[in-house]
Amino acid sequence: MYIAMMLACLSTCLILLLPLALRTSTQASPSRDEDWRDHLPWFLRAVRPAMRWYSATVESSLTSERRELLQAQLDAAGAAYMISPAEFLIIRRVVAVLGIAIAVTAILLFELRDPLHISIAAAVAPLSFLYPDLRVREVTKQRQTRFEKEFPFFLDVLVLAMKAGLNFTAALEQAVTSLRNGPVQQEFSRYLRESRAGLARRTAMDRLAARVSLPAVTNFVAAVAQAEQTGGSLGEVLADQARQRRQERFLRAEKLANQAPVKMLFPLIALLFPTTFIIIGFPIVIQLLEAGVLSLF
Repeated sequence: MYIAMMLACLSTCLILLLPLALRTSTQASPSRDEDWRDHLPWFLRAVRPAMRWYSATVESSLTSERRELLQAQLDAAGAAYMISPAEFLIIRRVVAVLGIAIAVTAILLFELRDPLHISIAAAVAPLSFLYPDLRVREVTKQRQTRFEKEFPFFLDVLVLAMKAGLNFTAALEQAVTSLRNGPVQQEFSRYLRESRAGLARRTAMDRLAARVSLPAVTNFVAAVAQAEQTGGSLGEVLADQARQRRQERFLRAEKLANQAPVKMLFPLIALLFPTTFIIIGFPIVIQLLEAGVLSLF
């Protein structure tokens, strides 16, 4: 009990004194232009004051390699216009502090004495520290899955627009406007913004492939770059890309369909078969008991 109270007091003091220490050591960063941000979820809006407060200190402590790695993770998750790498580290620390506070509160509130219960409550702290990274990986995986699903349709619209007489940029704008909001629409809209800002098409394409990190997009970027360098027909290249992406989507769906019986095997064995055996075997056992057969054993 006393150890838990000491931990609670210590965590409270750290939460209260850390802002004062950081404020005295570094000046608060000037207010940045917030127009570049997308709409933040409620949790990020709640921790936004902490991100403004500590962003300058955390930013100065980041190495260039660490910053680039975190930025690549945020780009893949589609959060590049929500938070910066320094703010992501702040969110991780805030969530860790919340996990420690929840663990201490649970120990004090429920008066835990058993070492197993205390260990389970204490495990909330490291799990909460890892939760932002796990959430980013989950969002990245979901985003890549949706990208692979929508990308063939995007290529079909792009090919139709180019066959109608539009150039690559105009056809790309037409394809982007025809898509609903999603990862494909967001990434190619960002590509168009970078191109309008003066970035070279090849560089913008390479940055697009690096953000998405999918073989289909990498092949698409390489095919477009090769067609521009060799002077080949870009429409035929895009048509081949669309055909290949549709085939890959069909093969991926066929693979998932073939995996379905294997995934259904364990639920059948664990849930359906025991129930079936009970339904079939119960009348037999009752008849054997009435006949006195089981009493012999």
